[in-house]
Amino acid sequence: MKKTKIVCTIGPTSWDEDTLKRMIDNGMNVARLNGAYIDIPEMDRVAKLVRKLSNDVAILLDIKGHELRLNKFDKPRDVKVGDEVIIGSTDEDEIYSVTYPDLYKDLKIGSSILVDKGKTTLTVKEIKDCKIYCEVLAGKVIAPGKGMNTPGTSLQNSPVTERDIEQIKFAIKDNWDFVAASFIRSKEDVAEVKSYMGGAPLKLIAKIEDAFGIENIDSIIEACDGIMIARGDLAVEVPYEKIPIYQKLLITKARNAGKIAITATEFLASMVKNPAPTRAEIVDIANAVLDGTDALMLSEETASGEYPYQCVEVMDKISREMERTIIPVKNETVSKAGIERDAITKAAFEICETIHIDKIVINTRTGITAQSLARHKLKQPIIALCSNEDYRRQLIICNNIYSYLYDRVFSQRDTAVEDIVKHIIDEKIVERTDRILLLGKTASINGKSNYIFEIIDCSVY
Repeated sequence: MKKTKIVCTIGPTSWDEDTLKRMIDNGMNVARLNGAYIDIPEMDRVAKLVRKLSNDVAILLDIKGHELRLNKFDKPRDVKVGDEVIIGSTDEDEIYSVTYPDLYKDLKIGSSILVDKGKTTLTVKEIKDCKIYCEVLAGKVIAPGKGMNTPGTSLQNSPVTERDIEQIKFAIKDNWDFVAASFIRSKEDVAEVKSYMGGAPLKLIAKIEDAFGIENIDSIIEACDGIMIARGDLAVEVPYEKIPIYQKLLITKARNAGKIAITATEFLASMVKNPAPTRAEIVDIANAVLDGTDALMLSEETASGEYPYQCVEVMDKISREMERTIIPVKNETVSKAGIERDAITKAAFEICETIHIDKIVINTRTGITAQSLARHKLKQPIIALCSNEDYRRQLIICNNIYSYLYDRVFSQRDTAVEDIVKHIIDEKIVERTDRILLLGKTASINGKSNYIFEIIDCSVY
């Protein structure tokens, strides 16, 4: 059973039924739709196709928020060092920031603008008449629709655009599972995005893509449901040599808190055009798995690359091999689950390390206990029996958690244990030869419930 999950961006080369099915068969767990390139009808079409093919693939909307992006002007503009480039603020200008026309208000003389992940570097020489006059320091082309970065500049644009709001509303109506918000810089950004999610069961993933996000990471993690280490923009916004350090730090902080950690960008960039990975890409995937990330994300590789389902197969194969080498480590921090649940999961860790246990089964409502237990990197699979389909799908992204719907409630402990064990055997979730550790609670009576904490030989049933 693969522990590390795979998020795939769906695009022109992967949204036909045959390719998408192969991606799912090869190990895709979450379908990501990039809000910058997709409209509502396409969101609807792809979501329906994913659900037609599998009930075990979650759906994630990636909104653009703070992200800066150029307008789609007529054709790429060739440039050389020393050339002047003017970035305007309205659609009457040849080139302007379509996602944040007021960019000129936040920049100053000497500010840097990096286009397309730094392929072209500009420096601001003058700002007048709502236009930014720049000089080319490096690069050969400025292409339409490309992203921009302004390292060190605190932008005042909203973390949610009108387009984002429209897409979030559809995701809520269509019962999607996650919203990933770009360039989250503070807990206030998280709160603003959540305000448009209302009371919907959607989980919010904060994309960490600049120095402000790194600086405020503890409060961001506390406020959201998980983070994405978006290494593409992050490597432009901060010194690139720090990316490996930040990757390990952010994954550790998220897992300590019992929150989701997704690691993204260029895992298999060479396979956009080639059928096999480079040696460096193999090691990059391996290191992210060893760091303990919940999920690995493919972007261009599956959205527009020539080998989408082959990329998933490669990532799946490397992940499985590295997972064999992971050593369980008791996580001593207190997770979101709280002190009581944390004590239960740490006791479960000790049992799994001391005696023979094949699988851990948790009867849970929200999955928080399962996520708390997963922090310890146990070798045993964690089977989460969820009372709610929304929570079941959201656990799909979590490392070493395998979720199933189970909505029965019992007040008597023995009755609950017997029904749970018979259910997981009948549904072939466990084998009769398995020895399991069962965790959970009975239904509350007069405000009180009983813990279930029992080692069970399934052969008895």
